Amino acid sequence: MLKFLSIGIVVVFVLVIVLFRKKIKPFFRFLVSKLFIFNLILALLALFLIPYFTLKYLDTYTNHGVKLPTPNFIGTEVSQLEKLASDSDIEVIINDSVYSDEFPRGTVIRQDPRPNSENYPSFVKPNRKIYVTIVKQAGEYKAIPDLTGDYRISKKIAKVRLEMLGFKTRFERKTSENNYVIELQYKNKKLNKGDKILKGETITIVHGSGNGGAPVTLQNVVGKTVDNARQILTLSNLAVDIEYEGENISAEDSSNFIISVQNPHPRSLPESMIQSGATIYLVAKKGVPVADSTSVD
Repeated sequence: MLKFLSIGIVVVFVLVIVLFRKKIKPFFRFLVSKLFIFNLILALLALFLIPYFTLKYLDTYTNHGVKLPTPNFIGTEVSQLEKLASDSDIEVIINDSVYSDEFPRGTVIRQDPRPNSENYPSFVKPNRKIYVTIVKQAGEYKAIPDLTGDYRISKKIAKVRLEMLGFKTRFERKTSENNYVIELQYKNKKLNKGDKILKGETITIVHGSGNGGAPVTLQNVVGKTVDNARQILTLSNLAVDIEYEGENISAEDSSNFIISVQNPHPRSLPESMIQSGATIYLVAKKGVPVADSTSVD
């Protein structure tokens, strides 16, 4: 098979020479001409020089082999960013702003890429961009909840709810039959439900003294269910603050819990008498209610 193929190639080559014998001589003369050799040299130079200079340009453009440790801008004020970035041969782009209580306003709290450290090596090329997130210059405003409406709210509960929203709190007491929240104030001005105050500001909780009412007999509710204890104390015009012991407590569970601790206890008061409107602090846990709670400490 290879023999016949070789013979065929030789035959074709001979036929080409015979058919184009008049043009072969001029072609070979052209191959050794000055014009062809000049163009050939130009083509070879272009073939090697263009890729060479292209790669050199890319190395220069991309700063090949040059890298800088990523600077740490976290905690830096916005006003100082431009100078620090210039000193570090880096361009800083602010791409987001958020609210935060952990950093002062106008400071960087995140950056991408992360700063270089022993535990996290991070490097960038000169003149590259670093994207940062800053704390908003204007603080976040929160709406004041309804703490003085139809529901009686103790100062303790009001404090918890306000601090969950990010406010600071202080107390101011006024003479009253109970110690419920009377009003909320900000900079000596009364606050209403829905008023928006800057997060982190101090809200004054004005509450009653709980010593302006007539004395009433305090009942011992230790050993009773939460619902029964709440009913007994409410009928005596006393406020109730209950703490539950346990986890994953449902509303149904909590109403069936048993009072284990009462403060103040009737035995700690002269003749078991207390001012109406006072708050009784109770601790409830799972248990079996007793028929006569007076025998339980």
